Amino acid sequence: MFKLGMALVFSVIAALVVFLTGMIGDARVTTALLRSFIAFLCAGVFTYLVTFILEAKGWAAFDKMPEERMQDMRNYEAEDIDFDAVEEEPGAAKEFAEPTHFQPISEESLIHMKTPPADGDEGAPAPA
Repeated sequence: MFKLGMALVFSVIAALVVFLTGMIGDARVTTALLRSFIAFLCAGVFTYLVTFILEAKGWAAFDKMPEERMQDMRNYEAEDIDFDAVEEEPGAAKEFAEPTHFQPISEESLIHMKTPPADGDEGAPAPA
C-alpha cells in the first residue's frame, strides 16, 4: 500500500509541475492538461517500479513495520563474520587505525610545469 501511495504523491507533484510550467509558458489549457496527464502516468509507473524493485531486491522494506524488519535482521545468518571476536592485545585497535605509508606533500616532491615558449623566450618554470 505504501508503494501505491508513494507513486500517487510523486505523480501528482509531477502533474502539477508540468501543468504550471505549461501555463507559464503560454501553452493552451488542453495541451497543458494532456502533458500533465502523461507526466502523471509516467511518474506514477516509474516510482512504483523503482519501489517494487528496491523491495524485491531486499534493499528497502517499505511495507514492513519496524518489528518485522528487526525479525528479518535477526534471521540473517552471517557465517563469515564473527561478531563476538575480541582482540587479545591491548594496542591492536590503535595499531590497526594508524596509517602505514603516509607521507606529507613537500615542495621537492611536486613536479613544476614549464610554460610554453612565447616570442623566442625560453620556457621558465611556473611560479610556485
